Amino acid sequence: MSREPRSGRAARRPWAAAALAALAFALAPAGAPPAARAAAPAAAPAATPRPATTAPKPAGSATTRTQAAARPAGAARRAPPPAASRKTPIQLGAEARGLEELGAYAQARETLRALRGRVAPDADLELALALDEARTGQADSAAARLWGRLLSKAVADSMPETRRAPYPGQREAMWINGRFDGWYWYVARARAELAAAKRRWPEARDAARLAVAARERCGKEWLILAVCAGRAGDLDEAARAARAAAWRDPTLPEAQYLAGLFDWRAGRRAAAQQAFRAATALDSSYRAPALALVRSQLPGVPPDSLPVELLTGAREVGLLTSPARPKQEEFFQADIAASILHQDVLALPDSLRGTFKLGQIYLPILVDERGHAVLHELPWSSTERLPDPLLRLTLESLLHWSFSPAIRLGKPQRSWANIRIALNP
Repeated sequence: MSREPRSGRAARRPWAAAALAALAFALAPAGAPPAARAAAPAAAPAATPRPATTAPKPAGSATTRTQAAARPAGAARRAPPPAASRKTPIQLGAEARGLEELGAYAQARETLRALRGRVAPDADLELALALDEARTGQADSAAARLWGRLLSKAVADSMPETRRAPYPGQREAMWINGRFDGWYWYVARARAELAAAKRRWPEARDAARLAVAARERCGKEWLILAVCAGRAGDLDEAARAARAAAWRDPTLPEAQYLAGLFDWRAGRRAAAQQAFRAATALDSSYRAPALALVRSQLPGVPPDSLPVELLTGAREVGLLTSPARPKQEEFFQADIAASILHQDVLALPDSLRGTFKLGQIYLPILVDERGHAVLHELPWSSTERLPDPLLRLTLESLLHWSFSPAIRLGKPQRSWANIRIALNP
């Protein structure tokens, strides 16, 4: 039997000729003259379509599936899965932590939300997500998490002393194990800050009380309680808390200012003016005590109203829900780290000798661009190891220390320095 010529077979299959024509036209250079493109074989006329004799098959029918299976491999490809779904939970957590360290809290928030859908319910993850939501203006979402079931259970966990510590830098492993590894103080403090920002003062006061119970020796906790209790109408409690804040942390200008306001309200103008001067000496850019100092010297002028701000200026970094940076747990890459130049520890009075054990503490200190210590985060410690008078003396000595600021890209940067303090009885 004779074989049919190749050209005859192509003519009997018009679609093949059309494909060859399209391929030749596509391979012709885009800038080629018309003659070159005309060299491509002309497409054969399309065959006249036959009228449909049967109804089209449904999309899920066996015939349609068979045709889809017979389709060439490159004809229709499934869209790749989202990038987040291709990462393991620990990789997503590390990515979120890295974004937080860049200050990209909105992106970190979305990454944590993706992680939340991939792991079992975890209170540490819920807290981290709530903080990023608060830092990016999503206060309602943050409040729903902070007062939700998971974190309500976490804040009721008094836990052993060994867990009363700040979150470490590499904290993403705590977000995926399905249990609470952190410190309940974080939940209480975040609740107090968020309720204060929303002017829900009774809720803020109640949360601040829990934060004080967790860190009773920290002046900032007493300061926040004083502001919230005063705004909630509990003036006696607020006055006691303000005095405790000023005594426990002599480096905190907001505490000195608030204590001065309560002295002014009680008619003790001289004591109030002394507190206002102390506040302005700690921070010359802090306007509220400077104005109060002038007004308190004018006869017949009523005391200023209580503040609504918790921490101001560079010290806003110490608020968990504020986007002010750098946060203590965030890694900061500096060309030259901040370091202490002069550490003048005040002399130990005889009344404190032999009242505590020999030891040391590491005090995280926020050093600003000028080399000044503007904030510290007191670690949890017992009174047996560090009596209250010695603690206050140690913090008071910070006023006489000097630092070299961190340098990054040739410019001084605000950063945290972890300073060792030896305790010699």
